[in-house]
Amino acid sequence: MREHRLLRMFGERLLDPDYWSYNRRSVAIAMAAGVFAAWLPLPLHSLVAIGLAILLRGYLPLAIAMVWVNNPLTIAPMFYLAYQLGIRLLGLPALEFSYSLEHDIASIIWPLLTGALLLGLVSSVSAWLLTRLYWRCKIHRAWKARRR
Repeated sequence: MREHRLLRMFGERLLDPDYWSYNRRSVAIAMAAGVFAAWLPLPLHSLVAIGLAILLRGYLPLAIAMVWVNNPLTIAPMFYLAYQLGIRLLGLPALEFSYSLEHDIASIIWPLLTGALLLGLVSSVSAWLLTRLYWRCKIHRAWKARRR
């Protein structure tokens, strides 16, 4: 991994064992980082998820896996939803989409980015909270079973 040209930017931190072991905190962070990166209309989502996981000390394998929420089947509906939210938030008129690139990219990209960032934030906070809640319930059930 040290030699890979795209991963070289993360340096030795990428090989720190803390990023490869999981606990309640690191899993919740990884879920949030991966889901947030999946909403971004950028190439190389995995690098964004890796960067966020390293910055916030999350579980790297899960952060990378969660990016694949955005896949060829889900990318169009996700970005369409982000665009629709963005035009409503910015108060812009909706453009009719066609199969040709007749629209100016700037008229599409700002609403798309606005909606994607908001949906990414809401989704990542939700993923973090749900992961923490699930983990807590799982531990609680395990303790109850142990007591019985």
